[in-house]
Amino acid sequence: MIPFFVPEFTKDMENAAIDALRNEKFVMGESVAKFEEEFARYIGTKYAISVNSGNSALQLSLLSLNITEESKVITSTNSFIASANCILMTGSKPILCDINYDDGNIDIKSTNEKPDAIIPVHIYGNPCDFESIKNISETYKVPIIEDACQAHGAVYEQKKVGGLGDVGCFSFYPTKNMTVCGDGGMVTTNNEEIKNEIESLRDNGRKTRTEHDKLGFTMRLNTVSAAIGRVQLETLENKNKRRREIVSLYKKFLNEDCILSENPKGMSVYHQIVLKHKKRDEIFSHLSKNNIGVAIHYPIPIHRQPLYKNLGYNLPISEKFSNEVVSLPSYPGLEDDDVKVVCEKINEVLV
Repeated sequence: MIPFFVPEFTKDMENAAIDALRNEKFVMGESVAKFEEEFARYIGTKYAISVNSGNSALQLSLLSLNITEESKVITSTNSFIASANCILMTGSKPILCDINYDDGNIDIKSTNEKPDAIIPVHIYGNPCDFESIKNISETYKVPIIEDACQAHGAVYEQKKVGGLGDVGCFSFYPTKNMTVCGDGGMVTTNNEEIKNEIESLRDNGRKTRTEHDKLGFTMRLNTVSAAIGRVQLETLENKNKRRREIVSLYKKFLNEDCILSENPKGMSVYHQIVLKHKKRDEIFSHLSKNNIGVAIHYPIPIHRQPLYKNLGYNLPISEKFSNEVVSLPSYPGLEDDDVKVVCEKINEVLV
């Protein structure tokens, strides 16, 4: 059996969690502030604000930028549904874009609508074409909220994603490149006003210890999760390096060049290693029958989800793409020999 994913839990993570439980406040303890400082330093932004999920990071970012019921926000249809749900949660209207067939990232040129904000997704850990996003942002003078929930450590033109736009949003869900052993998220920004607003919104709209001047939420990251996140951050670069080694092996052993392309202006961290082929269903079935874990990201584009069907979008490239992609085992602990076995089984279908 070769699993699709194996969650990581090390002795260092366990020790950090126990130490935080014994010596810190359960909520907003010392580890939270340290994790925020270290993550901001890693991304290269002035500030990082921890929250309880990637979805919350996106939602609070929109609210901090005064995105309201009158607003329109662009995002990609090829992503986890939270990329669009955060827009609905503010009462604003999502504008769903089609994608580039080569890498699955957003094609902002597929819409002519004027937005009030843009949420580009760095899908699968691969930086999107940020130059085209920035051009639209500058044309309409609207903010960019990067959905970097799958792209911890990815680089675009020598700069880490999450530090390219006005705001960057990350998720620490267990399957991500780094985790807090549960749900968790982070917002990165260089804007002090945005930072202060999100800190208030995540804590029930708190102004001072006893005053609340806005409607907020309970969206804080707990102390134990932050302590674990600090340990994970220390090993992130090595794990990302291993993911890149694994994708190199897939490209070496596969008979066809069918792994999604990487942005030539950046460096992917391969949250998912995605194969695209017209024989996708055969590949999926053959791997499953041979006890190899596989998944599809994503079988139903957002515009075809029941929640969004009524918007009436026709995005043919994403629909074709969703019928041809399959995600292969890609976690850092995957052995070279296992990659070779996966490729052998795929090649049996490709011949």
